[in-house]
Amino acid sequence: MKKKIKALSVLLAAVLSISVLLCGCSHQPTDGDAQSYVKAILDIMCTGKYDGSVKFEDIGADGGSALRYEMLNEMIDSLSGIEGMNDEVKSMFRDFLTDALAKCKYSVGEAVRTDDNGAPGYDVTVTIEPLKVFEGASEAVNAEVAEMQKNTSDLGSKSQEDLLTLIFKSVFRVLNKNLQDPHYAEPEEVVIHYGLIDKDKNLYGIDEDAGKKLSDKLFSMEGLE
Repeated sequence: MKKKIKALSVLLAAVLSISVLLCGCSHQPTDGDAQSYVKAILDIMCTGKYDGSVKFEDIGADGGSALRYEMLNEMIDSLSGIEGMNDEVKSMFRDFLTDALAKCKYSVGEAVRTDDNGAPGYDVTVTIEPLKVFEGASEAVNAEVAEMQKNTSDLGSKSQEDLLTLIFKSVFRVLNKNLQDPHYAEPEEVVIHYGLIDKDKNLYGIDEDAGKKLSDKLFSMEGLE
């Protein structure tokens, strides 16, 4: 059972690797543009809201909430076909992700000018305190499952899929408890490059690799080792 819990936790960690990519300014950017853009990406990713200082082609009057909702939908849809991941569990997963992302901590530091083959670019330093959402999760889920085995008389008659659904539900109960009193790992710095991403349209922003670098740092993997 412990190996199964570990595998499910690793699955959750993998799904939490996300990124939002948006086109930014179409004029000669400044260091302020670079900072504002990177902060906006993180704000939209984590809360669906940002201060509107950056104009994005894909964001309307909702300020980013629709884009974030779509992002969460894509993440949940990617789990279709996984045994035990029924609609109820998917809903629990969505609620957990929404709450977990909103509790992420980060700050955007200075932007340093670079020369990208004659085009302006900036390296932006972001400081992130990774959310320790998996801390103690495996042990707590194992304890829940052991209690379930002791107190549920018909557990042995359930199908493999039903058993996995019960385990998924237990995982999310434990992870949500962690979010009630969130803990964070030591701050980590990550340098994100902001530069020309569409030469024909003269659009500046961050590429897919930079977006993944940001999302990968939001959550600590402590507790999965």
